[in-house]
Order: sequence, then structure tokens, then C-alpha cells
Amino acid sequence: MQVLKEDVRENILAAAKKLFLSKGFEGASMSMIAKEAGVSKSNLYNYFPAKEALFQALVQTALAQITQMMQVIFDHSSEGFDPKAFSQRTAKALTVVLVAFREEILLLTDASAGTAFEKTKEGIIQQLQAHSLHEFQHFQIETKEDQSFFIHYVNASFVEGLVEVLRHYQNDEWVARNVEMLTAYYIHGYYFFFADTLS
Repeated sequence: MQVLKEDVRENILAAAKKLFLSKGFEGASMSMIAKEAGVSKSNLYNYFPAKEALFQALVQTALAQITQMMQVIFDHSSEGFDPKAFSQRTAKALTVVLVAFREEILLLTDASAGTAFEKTKEGIIQQLQAHSLHEFQHFQIETKEDQSFFIHYVNASFVEGLVEVLRHYQNDEWVARNVEMLTAYYIHGYYFFFADTLS
């Protein structure tokens, strides 16, 4: 029985990440990954039985951190809501995850077509939308049909904006500044749009 080596496994994962990011999941083959990693195709299969197993290994930790981060963001008191403080706290939580898992998040958003993870971004948007509606119900804000779609595209634009920051990455500090601005725009925009109802 062959002994699997951790350094070989990590090398395979690095090769797969590079190819998935440049070609997408569907555009990268196991043969290409084996060549990039400098291993035989048969040896590659000893480590990962299928291409999707490779993709899952790359993104599973990031997914868990995204889920945890969203719970932290959602877990706030609606009483005496301070949009500035909430915006700052949210931006910090987002930045930690976005910086730590930048490439893995881009795999999920831009390279996951053909995998079980291809609707991850849409799922995040739906969670934000559901949370927004929950908050509006708490504040007894009645939303009309056209406002329901407004809530959808505001959340979709926010998520896409965060992904754009990662696509145009310059350095960690640059990410932090842009996430802070985008989050403030998102939260304060919501708050002031419904300010008459909240006052």
C-alpha cells in the first residue's frame, strides 16, 4: 500500500488551485493538474479520486469560515441599532475572511461551474436577503413588491462588489479600505433609505 505524502498532496492542491483559477473547474483536467504538479496521473488519483474531490478540498475550509462569519454578522441586537458601529464591525469580520481565503472565494464565485458549489454566491445573496427581510419585519417595515426586488439587487450588488475587490486585489490594506467603504455604503444606504420608518 502506497504511503501518501503530505508535501505531494499540498503540491497537487496548489497546482489544482492555479489551474482552476485560470481555466475554471470545467476547463482544467486531471491530466493538466498532474502535469502542473509534476506527478503521474495514476499517482494523482491515489490522492484524489475525482476532480471534484480536489475542488472540495480547496474550498471546504473557506466555506466553513464564510458560514461562521455570516452568523457573527447576523447575531446583533436590533435594539438601539447603531449603523456606524455595525458597519465597522461587519467590515472587519468580512476583511478577515476575504484576505485569508481570497483565492478560495474566487474559486467558489468564478470557477465553480460544473461543481456542487456553483450556486454558492447565489446562496449567500439569498441569506443576506432573508436577513434583511427579517430585520424589516422586526422594525415593522412593510415592503412592497418592487421593494422586495430592490432588496434583492442591493444584496446582490454588495456581494458582487466584495468579489470585485478580490478580483482586483492589490494588497491586504487595500482590501480592508475598500471593504470598509463598500460595507458603509451598503449598511448606511439601507438605513437611510428606510430612515422615515425607523424614526
